[in-house]
Amino acid sequence: MKLLGDSEGSQTPPSESAKMYLNNSKLSSTNPNLKYGEGDATSSYTFKSRSYKANGVDEPQEPLDLDNHEGICLDAEDTQHSSNVLAGINKLRKEGQFCDIILVVEDHELQAHRGVLASCSPYLFDFISCLEETTEPLPTYKLKNIPYVGFYYLLEYMYTGRLHVPLENVPVVHATALVLKMESASGKCANFLANHLTAANCLGIRRFTKDAAFKLAVDEYIKSNLKDIMQSKSFFGLTDLQVEVVGLDESITNEAMERRLFSLVLDWAKNNLNDLKPKMDRLVEKVNVLYLESDNTLRDCADVEDTVLSSDDDMVQDYKKARRRVGLNKLQPKGGSQRSATNGNGQAFHKFSLNPEEAVSVAEREWSIVATRKTSENAYLAIALLDGRLMAISVHVRPVVPTNGDSSGSNTAPDTPPAVTNGKHRLSPILRKASITPLQPMSTPRCALGAVELDGKLVVCGGYDRGECLQSVEAFSLNDNQWTKMPDMNRARGRFGAAVLNGLLYVCGGSDGWKELSCVEKYDPATQKWKYVPNMLKERSSHGVVTLNDKLYCIGGCEGQRSIATCEAFDPTTNKWTRIASLNFARSQACVCAADGLVYAIGGTDQWNTLSSVEAYDPETDKWTQRPSMNSARRGAGIGIIEDVLIVVGGSDGAQSLYTSEIYDLKTDTWIVGPNLNAPRANLSVVTIERRLFAVGGFSGKKFLSTIEWYDHDDKEWFGHAPKQIAATSNGDKSTSENGSEPSSPGMAEQAECTERNSPAGQMDKSDGMSECTLKDIETKNIVGEEERMGST
Repeated sequence: MKLLGDSEGSQTPPSESAKMYLNNSKLSSTNPNLKYGEGDATSSYTFKSRSYKANGVDEPQEPLDLDNHEGICLDAEDTQHSSNVLAGINKLRKEGQFCDIILVVEDHELQAHRGVLASCSPYLFDFISCLEETTEPLPTYKLKNIPYVGFYYLLEYMYTGRLHVPLENVPVVHATALVLKMESASGKCANFLANHLTAANCLGIRRFTKDAAFKLAVDEYIKSNLKDIMQSKSFFGLTDLQVEVVGLDESITNEAMERRLFSLVLDWAKNNLNDLKPKMDRLVEKVNVLYLESDNTLRDCADVEDTVLSSDDDMVQDYKKARRRVGLNKLQPKGGSQRSATNGNGQAFHKFSLNPEEAVSVAEREWSIVATRKTSENAYLAIALLDGRLMAISVHVRPVVPTNGDSSGSNTAPDTPPAVTNGKHRLSPILRKASITPLQPMSTPRCALGAVELDGKLVVCGGYDRGECLQSVEAFSLNDNQWTKMPDMNRARGRFGAAVLNGLLYVCGGSDGWKELSCVEKYDPATQKWKYVPNMLKERSSHGVVTLNDKLYCIGGCEGQRSIATCEAFDPTTNKWTRIASLNFARSQACVCAADGLVYAIGGTDQWNTLSSVEAYDPETDKWTQRPSMNSARRGAGIGIIEDVLIVVGGSDGAQSLYTSEIYDLKTDTWIVGPNLNAPRANLSVVTIERRLFAVGGFSGKKFLSTIEWYDHDDKEWFGHAPKQIAATSNGDKSTSENGSEPSSPGMAEQAECTERNSPAGQMDKSDGMSECTLKDIETKNIVGEEERMGST
């Protein structure tokens, strides 16, 4: 008989007459026929038998009676079996063998085995259990709102039991593991992140955290490092809810009182959401002036009777007037019937979905205060979650004197504004350089417009309003917060360049909605007339025009769908255009400005890609040279200059309109992140007037904008309200119309939703068919959601 592992013969199976005497021994055997996945090539076997000693000498065992085998069993374990099986199945997955499902995650197709997915993820178990039977050999299903990066690493984990993830991807893997309900993986990510928290990443991590213990760890870190966090890029990206509280007659002396104050703000916000759409966005688009009632609840001052509030408080009265102008005295949802989804025959149906965003009920969305900080006298800031959304809350406490109570307090504002805490989130702007009076919007929304400073006024020309290419011109006076009509251009145009040279306004090229233009005209303020001047050498749109050394420079642009690199200059003394050196890279929708004797071309698009690159032109050498690139690519942005910095504002990254800005220091040749706009804007114009930057019009991604906002370089903040010196004038006798009624102040809420039509001429699609709104229409559209708004118009 040969033992298992002998090189010759085969093992004789046990029989009734077979008798073996086995000494205690351990044999190792090498099996050359062992297949991948069945174990190691070298295996160890241990054989045990009963033995006894007589007089200290080992004696042979009694023969093993195979007929009497009660209580005898083989108990062996292969410690490598699980890992070998996983390795084998993972190899099958990578080779596409025996896979029975394809999951589409974002734009990627991933083959897998249902059994593995269902056993590793309760979320995927539910998903697979609900799938209908299909005859397809390899059915394909799409996972909604699951990031590919997170799912990729977790799929590897399912098949290997190992997570090997770069630091920058751990937060998204953690968030994905929470959605997929993979507790082991999410726990490992949480432990790792807890040991690698920084001021730059903690807010992003907190946004996705659901594990209670991990939340506490992250919250403690944020509390301890809030000062550093307030200087981070992620903090600047937070939405800011601005609140002015009146009626508080006691000082806030400790953190507990701060948290209590912010809890009252959370309660107010929660009560005002109801079923409003777009929900939180309704509350953050303006400063909210709230009155502290005797029952320790906050109430919008617009809803508080004048007999309760002091009539001498100009700020409160201005706020109430501004609220009445837009017909928003009360944030109450309109009544209406509920809607249900129907099929083509009008029959109602229920749509099954495992969308992770739908998995969190309204009751489960988090409302909590993470950290608070006193930023200056009577000014406080908090990082909080409102309806599951991580936000900053800026609160300024302003005591007032009730008319029917004790008059020992003071309702006057401090003589000096509170100290600046950072570039964006502080107290509301009411007591600083901005009033509560909104900046008056233009008479019509404008996108891809031209805008300049002319004789101290902001002058805007042309542009697009939905499908219409505009010919109109209007001017904004900083002295009285009013727009006045100016003479129309000779030609309607959008996507053109505008600049002032020797006191004259020039508009160059662009598109009339059907074709690119080469024509140029100039406006003379003395005669108040437009006059044509010689055409450019080339028809172009989406180019930049700038003034330098008594010449106009026209930079890049597009011809049809093709971005171009050619440039030209106009000399008014010779009345001629001449060609200059071409850009190093063709670009349209670039930011163009002149500084330190150079012409800068920043960002834009080369037709296929959105650009972050920068180049500068020197007229002395007639050459373009590369300069440091922006931190992020953008096209259709605006640019302004204050002192020694260039400020690039808004634009589009190719997927969405942007809030963000970047600041380029001409002295250090470096870019830093700037403060966010109050509204995203692409194809806007930016103009510098008296050390203020004005962002005008543009496209928000949903609507064309008639609104403007201004940037204060000292405070590093954008305001949607008028500077204080012009607020008093605009709130005076001009606050009512000729018939005595208060005029409406159209703003972002009343602009019609549209989309751009991607035509060679850059025409806009007037797809909504909405006409000019009445005040009643405006109120309706401010209150109800997107679907209701479109249906009621």
